[in-house]
Amino acid sequence: MDKKTVLVLTLAKYGVYISALWIIISNQPLDLRGPLLPLLLVFVVDNVRSFYLDRKALHFSKPSLFLQLIFLYLFIFLDSSAIGSVLLVVLIAESMIAYPRPVGDNIFLLSIGGYFGFGMAGFYWRDALTVNNLVLVLINGLFLFFGYGISYLARRQIEEKERAENALQELEKSRRELDEAYQKLLKNSKERERLAVMEERNRLAREIHDTLAHTLTTVIIGLEAGKKLMPVDTDRALAELEKSQEQARKGLHEVRRSVSELRPHELDILGFDAALKGLSRELHGSGVNVDLSLEEGTSVPRELELPFYRVIQESITNSLRHSEAGLITVNLTRRGGTLVLEVEDDGQGCREIIEGHGMKGIRERVVAAGARVEFINRSPRGFLVKVEVEGETHEQD
Repeated sequence: MDKKTVLVLTLAKYGVYISALWIIISNQPLDLRGPLLPLLLVFVVDNVRSFYLDRKALHFSKPSLFLQLIFLYLFIFLDSSAIGSVLLVVLIAESMIAYPRPVGDNIFLLSIGGYFGFGMAGFYWRDALTVNNLVLVLINGLFLFFGYGISYLARRQIEEKERAENALQELEKSRRELDEAYQKLLKNSKERERLAVMEERNRLAREIHDTLAHTLTTVIIGLEAGKKLMPVDTDRALAELEKSQEQARKGLHEVRRSVSELRPHELDILGFDAALKGLSRELHGSGVNVDLSLEEGTSVPRELELPFYRVIQESITNSLRHSEAGLITVNLTRRGGTLVLEVEDDGQGCREIIEGHGMKGIRERVVAAGARVEFINRSPRGFLVKVEVEGETHEQD
């Protein structure tokens, strides 16, 4: 029970005990052979039970319910008023609210049988078992049904409240666990991104190193040979120089090919969608939000992942550098047979579209992928980069 319920129940009990004591003292002389002694015993047992209830010791307090019920039987036998039924209602209410079922149900059934039995036995013992008194017992017994009904509803309300509180606690616990899992996932994701970047740098460094080392070594040897042959055989010296020149061209071509085929390692490890989310996370806390809207069921073929990724990356960079945008929206949809990528910001736009190095790079990548690009100025608010690829595209092996 919560503190409010305990307070209400305690005030009701003591109010009933004080009223009962006042009525008995006012109407009868102080005689321990009358109902006064059972009432005092009921009060003592009730307080002992409250002591154990406060300490959550239900196994000690539960027997006191039945002991109190016995003293109430004695009180009802000695007293013919409705006080006994009121005291039973208090006991039923406490047993229903403070204890798990079926304790309250058992107390109610015993109270009904005991009230009618001991009430009529008391009238019989006093030679007052008349029809009017029997009707009085039956009417007073209705209070027990009323008290049970009210107590049952109160218990249901308390149980619903407890279930709601437990559900909220479980929800809060789940939220904390989910937040912790998200933080761990975010940390692991950033670590994977960092390792992916390092691995990509190492791969590129190895590839360029191998190409340049072989090419430069060959060129140096050819130049040294040409220097030595120049005084004695000009034709052979020129041939060596030409061979060195051709080797240098091949090496330059290999370096350019390596750079042009450079693919962010995030795409291979994390996938296209996760790589884009990584771009969005990089701006977290910068004051600029990136809203990714990837239409469900729309996938980017592998041959378009790199150009689309670079277009989005460069468009975000341009927005950050030139537009003073607060929101950058990336939309990927399929309209009919056309795959459409749109990167739009809410910045200041521009007076005139002048394709610098970044926009030229976007156009070159898009054209090389067999797509088309359009730059749309929405000054004074916004700039849109729109890429369209028509027809079905297939992933390359």
